[in-house]
Amino acid sequence: MIAYLYVMDKRLKKGFIIGLFALIFFIISTLVINVIVKNKLVRGINNFSETIKIEYQGVHVNSLTGSVVLVHPKILVYGSTTSNINLQIELEKLSINNLSYWDYFFDDKINVKSISFDQPKTIYHHNSLVSLKSSRDSFDGASRKDIEIGAIKVINGHLSVFDLANDSLLLKSEEINARVNMVVIKKSSLEHKIPFTFQDYLLTYNNLFYQLSDYENLFIKQAHFNMDFYKIKNLSIKTKYSKEALSKQIAVERDHFDLNIDSLIIKNHDFGVKNDSVFYFKSDQIDFYQPKLIIHRDKLVADNFNYKSLYSKILRNFNFGISLSKVYLNNATVVYTEKVNEDPKGGRLEFSNLNAEINNLSNTYKHGETKTSVHIDAIFMKNTPLKVDWNFDVMDTNDEFIFKAVIGTLDANHMNQFMEPNLNIRLNGKINKNYFTISGNDHTSRIDLKLHYDDFDIVILKKGGEEKNKLLSGLINLFVSKDSQNKSNTFRYGHGKDIERDKTKSVFNYLWLNIKAGLLNAMTGDGKEN
Repeated sequence: MIAYLYVMDKRLKKGFIIGLFALIFFIISTLVINVIVKNKLVRGINNFSETIKIEYQGVHVNSLTGSVVLVHPKILVYGSTTSNINLQIELEKLSINNLSYWDYFFDDKINVKSISFDQPKTIYHHNSLVSLKSSRDSFDGASRKDIEIGAIKVINGHLSVFDLANDSLLLKSEEINARVNMVVIKKSSLEHKIPFTFQDYLLTYNNLFYQLSDYENLFIKQAHFNMDFYKIKNLSIKTKYSKEALSKQIAVERDHFDLNIDSLIIKNHDFGVKNDSVFYFKSDQIDFYQPKLIIHRDKLVADNFNYKSLYSKILRNFNFGISLSKVYLNNATVVYTEKVNEDPKGGRLEFSNLNAEINNLSNTYKHGETKTSVHIDAIFMKNTPLKVDWNFDVMDTNDEFIFKAVIGTLDANHMNQFMEPNLNIRLNGKINKNYFTISGNDHTSRIDLKLHYDDFDIVILKKGGEEKNKLLSGLINLFVSKDSQNKSNTFRYGHGKDIERDKTKSVFNYLWLNIKAGLLNAMTGDGKEN
């Protein structure tokens, strides 16, 4: 028994010693491998690319888990033909977790569980003269392997984009948090417009600024994007100049914008690149909540005689595919003001409590397959109910449309702020009900109208718009029925055809030309239905 215990004790000691040596060997081997991997990684970072330089304060490597952490790294991307820094990213740390050595050495691909960018501060200098392909070429040679990443995470990032030409701010956002899962980049897809695929994503950011144009800026207070819906809060588009300053900046008319949207939600969406050529975006439903649009036009600035497309043509000529099944405007307000003389008040049109449903807002279907329809309920000028039904085929190159409206009780004086300065006409009286249908295309149209009105009077003004031209006013009112009522019918009918569109003016001017023709025919004609 004693001999047996002695043998067992000897074996245990031997096993312990072997295990201890194995553990020491394992630890030393791990440390050596860590050093080797770290040195190789450092050499790789230092010689990553001629146009990409990576600086850092420290590198931590764990060869057992395949993890690498760069402490306070700075990534600098230079122009391929200049020494200018196009992109700069500074981070608290960059973490690469669970790199598969087997895939790297034997399957010719990089397989990583996750990559985390902690508090990245990104500054990009955009050069409008450099094409997307040239930008891609600056990264050419950075990797010749297929890449699979379980998740890419951005934690509390900041982004600033500047115009390289004048150093003006183009885009800025704060508190960016993002996660993209199952990212795959194939060597064969690097030339594609979108060179990677992904499973799903989540993106949130605050306080976004974007320069839409030389005159307008876009602001978003808060945004939340994922695979199911987009939600944006406090979106606004504003002209960067005051009304007076804008008039001094422009050579021809340009509207001054002030758009505010409390929130918008985009549901069941999808996007991508069709046939690797055309970008597309589609959604089952978009809701805009409490949008308020204030437009001001200074008519004292020279007219802009450029061709103005109808909405169908604008949609048809988008350089990307859009397909929105339903778009809702909820409790919207639209205010249009116009300055036609030195009077600071100017003319004003207002639509409030506006609710609209837009169906099939799309440029992806075939001609004749379906139509875009717009249904609007609103209050015009504080107390006049308005209903509109409007439809057109986006893919119809003739741009044919039908526009129907029903207008409730309207004090004609509400229109005088526009009639007087533009037409030297003042209206007195009240329109109790007005129905009209306009059908037309990009060139001409016709209107069929019926209305009920009381005690109507047309005053022709002298040049300058202040004094009444008694002679012309008396003559025209000889032909105008004072009210619409007669023995046979309470409505008077008006018609107009071959009404030519002024293609240097907007679709709303086109509608106004039709309404004016219908009203004049109803009041000065026989008032009978054709």
